Amino acid sequence: AAGAGAAIQLLLTDCYEPAAQQRVVRGLGEFRAACRAQQHADFASLPRPTRERLLRDVDAAARKAPADTHWFPVAREVAERAYFSSETGMTKALRYVRIPGHFTGCVPLAPGQPAWG
Repeated sequence: AAGAGAAIQLLLTDCYEPAAQQRVVRGLGEFRAACRAQQHADFASLPRPTRERLLRDVDAAARKAPADTHWFPVAREVAERAYFSSETGMTKALRYVRIPGHFTGCVPLAPGQPAWG
């Protein structure tokens, strides 16, 4: 919905080494295959609890893997950068202020309050 797909592709191909690019492409292919094996469905059509469990499992495996060997940290970083630099990410997930006023650092946030963008 945020249109981050094109930005993800651009960031991955323009800002990451070929080895990282290949790792992400290979990892996403394996992840898609695991999703299909799970319930014979694409990731987006799986129930939310199943999607969350799959992502948590991949994240846990990535944290156990040696640095710069797992595909998930790169994919997550690129997706976050693309989403939070999109109009949707800036205005819906963050508190976007086009022309900021006075800078005040270290402002406490209420529970559930979005961060500043």
